[in-house]
Amino acid sequence: MAETSHPEAPAEGSSQANATPVYEIGFHIVPTVGDEGVSAVVESVRKALGDAEIISEGFPKKITLAYQVERAAGGKREKYTESYFGHIKFAMQREGITAFTTAMRVMNPILRFLIIETVREDIATAPRRAVFTSDRLEGKTLEKPVAAP
Repeated sequence: MAETSHPEAPAEGSSQANATPVYEIGFHIVPTVGDEGVSAVVESVRKALGDAEIISEGFPKKITLAYQVERAAGGKREKYTESYFGHIKFAMQREGITAFTTAMRVMNPILRFLIIETVREDIATAPRRAVFTSDRLEGKTLEKPVAAP
């Protein structure tokens, strides 16, 4: 199953109107390829990207799926409860996404994939909110106020 998400295009006058859109693909690889076959599948995904700029990448790791995934293959149903999950963030012209999606659909080792449009910055490493402390209460125990009878 594959889906592509395209948020609203930026306005014509904006500075991002001429910028190359950034996408991220998350994909599941069937567990039957084994640990040694995962790198070959990732290489074929990178090859399908062509001359796209790769911004970041997460090498696939074996995970247990939340539910059993089935797919038809040669007249029978394959059932999977595990897969190797990886992701690649890349910049590519919008016209190339259709060809890339078609190339991903015909890759047999790919169980499922999802392509979304995203931002170039890595939001996972964004600074977190600061936690403030106070020196005036240091060493003191806060007690619940006692209500007057």
